[in-house]
Amino acid sequence: MKLATLRKYRRNQKHSLTGSLLARNPVLVMGLDLPFLIATSISLRAAAAISLELLLIHMGTVLAAFFTCRFFSGWTRPLVNVAISTLIMAYARLMLINIFGGVITDTLGMYIYLMAVNGMTIYQASTVTEKDKPLPVLASAFMNVVGFSLAMFVVSLLREYFGNGTVWGIPLPAPVILPGIRVPFFGFIIVGFVLAGAKLLSKALLAFTINERARSDAKFSTGD
Repeated sequence: MKLATLRKYRRNQKHSLTGSLLARNPVLVMGLDLPFLIATSISLRAAAAISLELLLIHMGTVLAAFFTCRFFSGWTRPLVNVAISTLIMAYARLMLINIFGGVITDTLGMYIYLMAVNGMTIYQASTVTEKDKPLPVLASAFMNVVGFSLAMFVVSLLREYFGNGTVWGIPLPAPVILPGIRVPFFGFIIVGFVLAGAKLLSKALLAFTINERARSDAKFSTGD
């Protein structure tokens, strides 16, 4: 019974919100775009900016892949995808400056440009085929961005709060201030804790699902 429930749970995870954010999170599971998460997650404002940039680049490039896959193949296709994502990046950069101010380019540094060749976008855009239906692929692409953004905001909140004593630039009392938490080395450590927490939460949800199914089956059997 538990094995059957486990299999059913894993099948449901493919289409569930928790499955997308935990079990299939592209950052926490596949390690895609980790450099962006570690290097730029120093404040919630930076998290919002890089997440918005990824949303534009990722969704735009994946959408364009439905057209480019019909005309390009082999080694030329990734080059076309990168060219498209670079054009979107140039537009996204101007948008970020208008929304967050010119200082955002200093905060994100070279990563605002490197987002054009981020692993998650290049990987998913290259897997699009003519046989794929746009809606499921775009839904998957959007959830990948949401998964990245969730991890980005959690790590950025911890680093900004305990590193500066602020949240979105607003001073808030912190039990301890650790300026060193803002350096990339501590980014690796925090991401490791977030990864462990995500796995524990996923296992807890699995255990809860199995136990609830067992109780339901027991009540049904007793009723018979």
